[in-house]
Amino acid sequence: MNRIQTITLNHDKWVRSPNGILAGVSQGMGDSFGIDPLFIRLAWFAAFLAGGAGLVGYILLAICLPREDLLDEAYQKKILGVCARVANKVDKDVGLVRLAACILAMVSFGVTVLAYAVLHFVLSQNVQPIRLKSYR
Repeated sequence: MNRIQTITLNHDKWVRSPNGILAGVSQGMGDSFGIDPLFIRLAWFAAFLAGGAGLVGYILLAICLPREDLLDEAYQKKILGVCARVANKVDKDVGLVRLAACILAMVSFGVTVLAYAVLHFVLSQNVQPIRLKSYR
């Protein structure tokens, strides 16, 4: 039985914009949450001045969040395909799952890498094709 899973894109998705200034993080978040991207950029800058966390956060989001126009590719297998399978299983955005995996890998001193490898063998390998619908 070949089922096709449908994901509905709402305005609350964490995605990067293809029209952003640097990596599209601020523009994408602004578009998704209905906030002027200028305010998000100012928040990144303030966080950068307050110890550099803004730069680290921005880089993590730029790496983890998929671009809005490439969402169908975001659920394809990257490194073993674990994040895409976890995102499908728990019905969350793949970008947020990747972000959580990256943060956990940094704070757990590598234990997450071991858990990631275990999940590769535990989770089902049958990732269903995804059809995206956008309601903008």
